Amino acid sequence: MENNKNNALEKVEAVITEKQRSKAEIKAHKKDERQKEKLARRRDRDRKRQTAREEQMRQKQGGYMQEGEQNQNGKMSKKGYIATIISLGVATLVLSSVLTYSYLVPSANDVALDAGYNKVFYDTAYQVENIDVNLSKALSTKDSGALQKYLVDTAIESELAESDLQSLPLQDESKYYTTKLINQIGDYAKYLNNKLIDGEPLSSKDYEGLRQLYSANVTLKKSLQKMIEDMGDNYSFKEMAGGGKDMIVEGFDELQNLSSEYPELIYDGPFSDGSTEREIKGLKGEEIGKDKAKEIFNTVFRKYHLTDVQHVGETLDDIRCFNVQGKDKNGDLLYAEISKIGGKLIMFAYAGNCNDVNFDKDYAENIAFEFLKGLNIHDMKAVWCNLDNNVYTFNFAYEKNGIICYADLIKVRVCADSGRVLGIEASSYYTNHTERSLPSAVLSTDKAKEKVADNIAVETARVVVVPIGAKSEKLCYEFMGKSEGATYYVYIDALSGKQVEMFKVVETTEGELLM
Repeated sequence: MENNKNNALEKVEAVITEKQRSKAEIKAHKKDERQKEKLARRRDRDRKRQTAREEQMRQKQGGYMQEGEQNQNGKMSKKGYIATIISLGVATLVLSSVLTYSYLVPSANDVALDAGYNKVFYDTAYQVENIDVNLSKALSTKDSGALQKYLVDTAIESELAESDLQSLPLQDESKYYTTKLINQIGDYAKYLNNKLIDGEPLSSKDYEGLRQLYSANVTLKKSLQKMIEDMGDNYSFKEMAGGGKDMIVEGFDELQNLSSEYPELIYDGPFSDGSTEREIKGLKGEEIGKDKAKEIFNTVFRKYHLTDVQHVGETLDDIRCFNVQGKDKNGDLLYAEISKIGGKLIMFAYAGNCNDVNFDKDYAENIAFEFLKGLNIHDMKAVWCNLDNNVYTFNFAYEKNGIICYADLIKVRVCADSGRVLGIEASSYYTNHTERSLPSAVLSTDKAKEKVADNIAVETARVVVVPIGAKSEKLCYEFMGKSEGATYYVYIDALSGKQVEMFKVVETTEGELLM
């Protein structure tokens, strides 16, 4: 393990030594307190979610939780879970995804887990260095084609870095700023690249935003380099996993404090600082109290035979909720969030065990569909399904006059063993659901199909509405087809004929994912 660490260290230090740049000047700006307040709200909410999914999510090695990774404060990621969503441009900011790790004496799993932490830490440092290189090149070229390449490479490296960073056993408050920065770098690179694809030149404001992110990434890069220097040869990530404070945790904490030094970056994208407060279109009615929330909880989950039902706090995020939980006869928790406006079930997570596959996809889909009907949610169509760890994850989207509206999305998880619904996530649906006045398609299906590459054999076509950025939508044709054994989804603007998005179905250890 130490040899691997030393090799990784030499690799990172070699890259850093070769490509070191002088420190970019950081402009001092006083930043709005909104970001820190939102972190506090998220931390309070996610602390309540921990126990409900703990048993279900625990995996084979050292307590690794693949689909709902948590830390001791209960912060959960939807890594793997969210990856199956046909997002079509609606990205989800995953602020934290850490590994809970309990141990008494070292074991083979202990060594393997520590080696895994070691690898993802050095990989994160390597990818942050690559981001630095790509951003500096993007700021130093006049060639549009080269600029697009650097922006694409930046987006790819940011996704890799974010994925690795999520796997580190850090508390959410320690990694909030770092994860937000990496997500925003990748998102902004995609935003600028899309402008170039559409034939729009980048403005001085666009370049200023790029310089801000480059400067912030320089600070992150240097901080990671210092952490590597301070680690020495015998550092073990087990202490961090246990919630202790050390030079790595303190290094990330210092980065958190630097967040106030950077001005807000506002653009049309899901990680824009200006998109933190969104209009919630799908919630209407009077504001309920916590007693009413418990009453709604008991009504929705009456078949789960829960006891010890109690109010356990509030969520003060974009959708304000009362948090309610109860226990089943086995002591497993079911945690739910009920909206203050309208009294709607926004999410719930249940820690029921799933040990086998007793029900097929169609049967499980009908269970999920009936559950949504019981919540008075109608006109939903299953648009994607993934089976992982004996759990079906369905993505339902609102359908109007045969047109799928992907922004109005609900995820439903069904146990393939018991046939019981284990959870839903409906925040996207209630944020976006509204009556739409849809334009008529200018292109016919056949004309739009001509925009799909000839090597893709189109099998299905349908009209859909896809979200673009954080504020707009487009009417598109969705074409599903195959090429050389791979399945693709291509989205062509029904008005202009431009390709809006393309996804490829990829087989992974977590099932089929759209990438």
